[in-house]
Amino acid sequence: MESIFEEDSQLRRVVERELVINAFSPDQALKKAQVQLKLPIVPSLQRLLIYRWAHQALVTPSDHPLLPLIWQKFFLLYLHRPGPQYGLPVDGCIGRRFFQSPSHVNLLKDMKRRLTEVADFHYAASKALRVPAEGSEGTPEGQAGTPGFLTSPELHRELVRLFNVYVLWLEDENFQKGDTYIPSLPKHYDVHRLAKVMQNQQDLWMEYVNMERIQHEFQETVALWTQAKLESHAAPCSSSAQLDFTDPLLAKARVLSNLEKHEAPHPPLLLHPVRPPVPLIPSAALLTQKDSTQLMCTDLNLLQQQARSATLRESQQVALDGELLETMPKQYVNREDQATLHLECRGSSGKKCQGAAVVTVQFEGMNKNEAVSQQIHVLQKEVRQLQAEAAQPPALNVVEAAVHAENLITALVNTYKLQPTPGVQKLGISLFFTVVDHVSDETQRHPPTRQFFTSCIEILGQVFVSGTKSECRKLLQTILKNRRLCSLLAPFFTPNAAPAEFIQLYERVVTCLREDNSDVIFMLLTKFDIQQWLNSTKPPLSDRTRLLESIHLALTAWGLEPEEDILMPFNLFCKHWTHLLLYQFPDQYSDVLRLLVQSSAEQLLSPECWKATLRALGCYAPSSQQGAASVESSGLHSASRVLLSDKQVMETVQWLSDFFYKLRLSKLDFKSFGLFSKWSPYMADVKTFLGYLVKRLTDLEIASLSQDPTASSKEVLRSLHAQIIQLFKPWILVLEDAESSHQRHYPWLESDTAVASSIVQLFSDCVGSLHTSFKDRLLPGDEGALRLHLLHYCETCTAPKMPEFILYAFHSAYQRLEWKDLHPDQRLMEAFFKVERGSPKSCFLFLGSVLCRVNWVSVLSDAWNPSPLPETQSMAVCLLFMMVLLAKEAQLVDEPDSPLLSLLGQTSSLSWHLVDLVSYQSVLGYFSSHYPPSVVLANDCSSELIVKLLKVSAGLSAHADGRKHVDIVPKCQAFTHQMVQFLSALEQTGKITFPALEREISKLLDDIIIFNPPDMDSQTRHMALSSFFVEVLMMMNNAAVPTAEFLAVSIRTWIGQRVHGLIVLPLLTAACQSLASVRHMAEITEACIMAYFKESSLDQNLGWGPVLVSLQVPQLTARDFLEECLALGSCLTLYVYLLQCLNSEQTVKNDMKMLLVVSGWLEQVYPSSAQEEAKLFLWWHQILQLSLIQLEQNDSVLTESVIRILLMLQSRQSLMAEERLSSGILGAIGLGRRSPLSNRFRVAARSMAAFLLVQVPAEDQIRLKPSSELHLAPKAQQVLTALESMTLSKQYVEYQDQILHALQFIRHPGHCLQNGKSFLALLVNRLYPEVHYLDNIR
Repeated sequence: MESIFEEDSQLRRVVERELVINAFSPDQALKKAQVQLKLPIVPSLQRLLIYRWAHQALVTPSDHPLLPLIWQKFFLLYLHRPGPQYGLPVDGCIGRRFFQSPSHVNLLKDMKRRLTEVADFHYAASKALRVPAEGSEGTPEGQAGTPGFLTSPELHRELVRLFNVYVLWLEDENFQKGDTYIPSLPKHYDVHRLAKVMQNQQDLWMEYVNMERIQHEFQETVALWTQAKLESHAAPCSSSAQLDFTDPLLAKARVLSNLEKHEAPHPPLLLHPVRPPVPLIPSAALLTQKDSTQLMCTDLNLLQQQARSATLRESQQVALDGELLETMPKQYVNREDQATLHLECRGSSGKKCQGAAVVTVQFEGMNKNEAVSQQIHVLQKEVRQLQAEAAQPPALNVVEAAVHAENLITALVNTYKLQPTPGVQKLGISLFFTVVDHVSDETQRHPPTRQFFTSCIEILGQVFVSGTKSECRKLLQTILKNRRLCSLLAPFFTPNAAPAEFIQLYERVVTCLREDNSDVIFMLLTKFDIQQWLNSTKPPLSDRTRLLESIHLALTAWGLEPEEDILMPFNLFCKHWTHLLLYQFPDQYSDVLRLLVQSSAEQLLSPECWKATLRALGCYAPSSQQGAASVESSGLHSASRVLLSDKQVMETVQWLSDFFYKLRLSKLDFKSFGLFSKWSPYMADVKTFLGYLVKRLTDLEIASLSQDPTASSKEVLRSLHAQIIQLFKPWILVLEDAESSHQRHYPWLESDTAVASSIVQLFSDCVGSLHTSFKDRLLPGDEGALRLHLLHYCETCTAPKMPEFILYAFHSAYQRLEWKDLHPDQRLMEAFFKVERGSPKSCFLFLGSVLCRVNWVSVLSDAWNPSPLPETQSMAVCLLFMMVLLAKEAQLVDEPDSPLLSLLGQTSSLSWHLVDLVSYQSVLGYFSSHYPPSVVLANDCSSELIVKLLKVSAGLSAHADGRKHVDIVPKCQAFTHQMVQFLSALEQTGKITFPALEREISKLLDDIIIFNPPDMDSQTRHMALSSFFVEVLMMMNNAAVPTAEFLAVSIRTWIGQRVHGLIVLPLLTAACQSLASVRHMAEITEACIMAYFKESSLDQNLGWGPVLVSLQVPQLTARDFLEECLALGSCLTLYVYLLQCLNSEQTVKNDMKMLLVVSGWLEQVYPSSAQEEAKLFLWWHQILQLSLIQLEQNDSVLTESVIRILLMLQSRQSLMAEERLSSGILGAIGLGRRSPLSNRFRVAARSMAAFLLVQVPAEDQIRLKPSSELHLAPKAQQVLTALESMTLSKQYVEYQDQILHALQFIRHPGHCLQNGKSFLALLVNRLYPEVHYLDNIR
């Protein structure tokens, strides 16, 4: 059956799969299989087929013919390989996985041992002639009537071989691992059969079955059955021969015949009258109370005496045992003793022994105290005597008394049940109290007597006392008088049966409250069913109030922390408290609340009273109400049951606000230490209650707003916020007592910070709830809950001497509010600045952190309107002040995800164009006095951002918004001045390196050049930029000489790299106006003019006009300036000055004067590099132009002067055209150093020199008009030849075309001095096309 079940249900397959795949234990695999197959019933583990065959193989006798097949069945399961069935490779056998537990491992060992025994048995049988069957008595020959049977020795030998193979199969672990190749196994493994087993071939090996023996045993069994059958049908006895059993007429005769064979019956026993062992209960005793009481007392006295005797024996036994325990340790003691030992000497190495050694040993030995032993013997004898007396059965009169009393009670109960009359009940009550009066310590100590008295009291109490109105008071008095009777009498105390006395009985119980009788009180309280009493009697309010006060008295009697032993009655009182509260709610609500808070103020109540009350009111969340009695919830939640109406919620809030406020100011302790000194144990529940009230109050107002669209959300919000403040004010705010000269009373001590912080957090949560509820009902600029809260904080919590531990609690809680929704106004910002001036630093940091989280882009959104409100401008100024105030605070900067850094990062997107000059100067004043000069170095993120803020708020940035900045020029100038001032301070103190100084100056100049307000004309912008550059350049005047020199180089480098065109002109003007050093002025003006004509400014069609206007040579230092320009080679600056002089006075005399000046300059200046050489072309051009003007006057004196100047020019040009310098001794002999000028300049200089030499051949000759022929002087011819020879030089090969064009121009007879400017333009165009300051002479 097991096999069929396992196959049909697939149980074995699933179990094997779990063993193979999941490596479960057999027990786990069986449970998993049951779940998978959804089998309602599965066999136990031991009923699996593999264990069944294993046990069967163990218990089957060795000579049983079917034993080989049983083992075959086992190995078919043990060596089964289930891998392929589950898509796994062929692996080890499954069998060992079934034998993992210790019990199964032992089973496997027993099977190995059994296989060995069976193999030994068959081996012995193969050697013997006859083999007795295992377990049989003697040989088959000894069995009666059956000839012996001889088993073939060959079969025994085959079986020996088979069982030895089984042993190998069972022991070989390799089969279980799957790493054995079957065909390679030795012969004695019987590989052929092993393969069949592993392939699960079910064919039975019948060749190992002793069929002959089976047939022989069948034959024996048939013979025995035949013999028994024949014996049962043997001939009947002789008596049956006389009567025919088949004849129905002889039935009577047969019956009588059978009866005659039995003995005659004995007569019945005689009845002797016996006296009843227990006297009968007279009927009269059931009618009179006196008689029945007397009978009962007689019996109970005997039982009491028996209990006293037993108690006395017990006491004596205890005393004797104690004496024995004290005496037995004294029976043996250690005493000093001495013994002499003789140690025999056996000698050694042939030496003789001189005798035994005598050794004396001193020791402490055990000695018995005979007197104590005798005393112990006497005590033990007395104990045995007491035990013998205790083992004696009770006296007969005691037994009779017990039975007699029981009979009396039984008779009385039966009579009452048949006819329940008041007289019988009164009699039963009398007997009940009689039995109770006889209960004593002795009767309670003796178990049989205690059991008897308990039974009597239970029967009488259940029938006569329980539910009897008149006996409640007496029974309660009895219990309270004798507390040891409580467990006996309390089950029959039913105060609900006397509703009129219910309150008096309850008060009587309360008056007896003591810590040592809590068990009695608990048992009595369990009998007061207040709910049933309320519902059935419907007592008036006065009675309920009286009962409530009694319960309150009981709760306060056990104080703040009831002992663990009295928790059970305490919980019952709490339960009764809540029953009264909920009955006809809210009749008792005000009384309960009043008693609760008044007693808690003195720490007279346990916090569990609060929890019970709040659970009854539904103030806990549903999940909290289902938990244990100790519940804490600091969040705001909705109640599962709404008991308090809207009006009651408002009245409760008002009443609690007034109560706690008065309480706070009522005592010096509360004034000095706050409410938490007394209220700490209750704060978890007070938090829950306050949170519930605020939630209900908020929901109430929101619902009212939804129903009344005309109501003002702002007014409702202000009212709610004021109510919440009043509710929390006694707990967390500083109060001033008008009676004590406005002395400030702080809300809590530092030791109460933990519990106070939770109330502050609740207050913060209430504000957050207000904000969430109203934020969608207010306009963006309206006064929201967060603004009201922050203003309230500034008014109440920022006093100068406010303790830091109180502020820390406020700030920790308030930080969690959603300040990103705050919309500040002017009033709030003024409060912030007031806090900054006179409040603790932590208040300032907290407010700053909060205000940094505000969405200021939204707050200042009105600034983008064409006509913003004045309040918007004020808020922009306040924001700027605020950011400058806060940016220096490391605590705000360094906090993770700093909101201050985030706000500073939004600088560019905020509206700073409304900030006026006065406000900006005030901000800069604060910045200058409170920030170190090193802030400009931007060593950290905050420094960089605050400098950027000041720059952007001044307007010194790209103006992508197109808005007009108020007072932008003076603001930018003030910013630049401040930056320069800080840099100067760093330079003077040596706290800045030259690279850093260069970097900062470059950044400042970069900021200046991008200044381009959209509404400003070019002249105004020029003057503004010039004023900014003046501020920067003034730093060079105040710096040390090395620093000034370095700055001059840095500024010139910056000019050459960063600016060009018109933008450089303001710097040119600033350099002339601000620099004290004429050398620096000359250097920077020259650099500015060079930058003006830079390649990238071509598209502006620049000319020299703007430069003439911008360059303003200082009058007082003009001579020094011009000399410095000559010394430095500032040819462009001198050229501009020349043009300015020519334009200032356009007369021939002035032109001649300037011609002489420029000719003098030309003699002094020699270009220092190829970059400077092209500047001379401007001078050459100007000399040619002025000379032609003078020649036009036809004045001989002027003509002579002009000719000298032109010859000087030609001479100077020839000198500059030389490839080596002629200065110095080496220059005089032609070994001077190589000229720094370029080859193209030498081409131009020689060409111009040749042209002038042709046009002015002598000091008295000049060609002013063209002619048909050109007569060259020898010197001119020589110069032209030299010019022409330059085309053959390798170094001038790239200028061959230019030289040839120059020669062609010079030799043309139609060209005269009037064409000098054209020739110069030709050379410039051909040789210097990239130099743009030459464009005016092209």
